[in-house]
Amino acid sequence: MSYNYYRKRNYNLSKSKARAYAQSMDDLGNEFASKYQDWGLSTMKDSCYKMITDTVEIRISNHSANNQYHNIYDDKVLLVNIKGSKLDFPTIIEKKVPKVEKVLDGLELTNYRFINVVGDKVNAYIKGYKTKKEIFELD
Repeated sequence: MSYNYYRKRNYNLSKSKARAYAQSMDDLGNEFASKYQDWGLSTMKDSCYKMITDTVEIRISNHSANNQYHNIYDDKVLLVNIKGSKLDFPTIIEKKVPKVEKVLDGLELTNYRFINVVGDKVNAYIKGYKTKKEIFELD
């Protein structure tokens, strides 16, 4: 049994599965270094970032954005969070990000403080409110 200090929990993983997972994480890092150079990959490889304009940043992550690390209530940069598995980051960049960018092109982005994409729904949280949001569908 192993203990994950980052997630603060125990898990069982065979050595061969642990090696395969470590190799896939190395491959992910190499793929970002060669194919997705305009994207930044976090050191834990659990989030990747790309500034699409001076005021809009796309973040793909396997965990939610929160106020501890991201200012989702009052910031000059609008955070667009897309939830997804680490190993699916390349697929999300290729297939989902263009759809999200298409939705963003039709919005007045200055009205929103945070945008969260879960599944095929785009939840755009309105500035000045804690939970008030507008929901859009991805095509």
